[in-house]
Amino acid sequence: MFEKLPANWPLMPRGLHVVCAAKLHANQLERHLELLERVDEIERISVVRHAPLSQRLSKLKNISFKNGSRLGNAWRMYQCVRQLIREEHVDWVIGFNPVPWGSIAQWATRGTSARSCISLIGMDFLQVQKPWGLPFLNAIRTADQVTGTGSEMIRTLQKLGVAESKLNILPHSVDTDRFISLPETHDGSHASLPPCYDLLAVGQLIQRKRMDTLIEAVALCKAQGVVLSLAILGKGPLEAKLKQQAQNLGVTDSVSFLGYRDDVEDVVARARIFCLASEWEGVPFALMEAMSAGVVPVVTPVGTISDWVRDGENGVLTPVGDAPALASRLLSLRADGEQYNRLRLQLLEERQRLSFSAGTQVWRQIMGLTSDSPQL
Repeated sequence: MFEKLPANWPLMPRGLHVVCAAKLHANQLERHLELLERVDEIERISVVRHAPLSQRLSKLKNISFKNGSRLGNAWRMYQCVRQLIREEHVDWVIGFNPVPWGSIAQWATRGTSARSCISLIGMDFLQVQKPWGLPFLNAIRTADQVTGTGSEMIRTLQKLGVAESKLNILPHSVDTDRFISLPETHDGSHASLPPCYDLLAVGQLIQRKRMDTLIEAVALCKAQGVVLSLAILGKGPLEAKLKQQAQNLGVTDSVSFLGYRDDVEDVVARARIFCLASEWEGVPFALMEAMSAGVVPVVTPVGTISDWVRDGENGVLTPVGDAPALASRLLSLRADGEQYNRLRLQLLEERQRLSFSAGTQVWRQIMGLTSDSPQL
């Protein structure tokens, strides 16, 4: 028989229960949850979503509701979060994207002991600044903590009335052990891999990604006697149209459509320049992965990208929709090996700020798990 423990015997500390409410693409949400998975004090992550995630993360528990209309999904998400808070001890409710899912998560915590955090990661940053976005902006203002993707977003949120004390920059952290830089040979290829791609673009083949601008820039470079190979990683409704554009411009042999790949790190390791010509982004994970591997970014200054890519210091910025300007920058990097190497080395010096440990530290501060965090 075990002896009865004294009444004053210290209890083992309970791990944190975090609820995440989101309707993000499964792969994107999992990448955000990887940081929470790495916080030792978090014991359980309950994900409230229209469809279950894979069980790749060990702390994850799916709380799924039947997918339906936008309004119906909003109500079901609210009910699920409220029920979890009523029936279980919930420490934090995290909502990704305030329009509307993050706001719904925050509203569900009102009148309860659960604390709330809203994470802005993309287009919602623009939406909350619209007149119709006021209810969602108010949800952000009343949340206990708020994360954004860069200092420009944080400054704007301050101007919109969000208290500075609750604002945090949360990097789109990546696995820096997976995305690593391989030494280049004299011709820019890698000795241990097949011939490299001069340019790499990653993303859905949709209008706002402006893959057409990249293909036009490759054609303009070819017209000036410089043939650049472009690999496009991703699929989407514009694939046939983009392939036709490449054919019309005479660069079919220079543009490779790779579709979806499981070996993304191998493709990234074979690239020299990462191109992003989007009209709008938050901060793409693909950009961070490329930068971690020392692939020099040539990107448009949209969203908060310019907080991470500094023109002429660790990458190159180029205007949206301007193929001649993009071609000029690509030709300059091709001709100036010293500049390219300087940018690449600077990226490698900054890898730590893109790491899982850097992102995990932000969550630890938000949740009051570090000595310099506000006490709960």
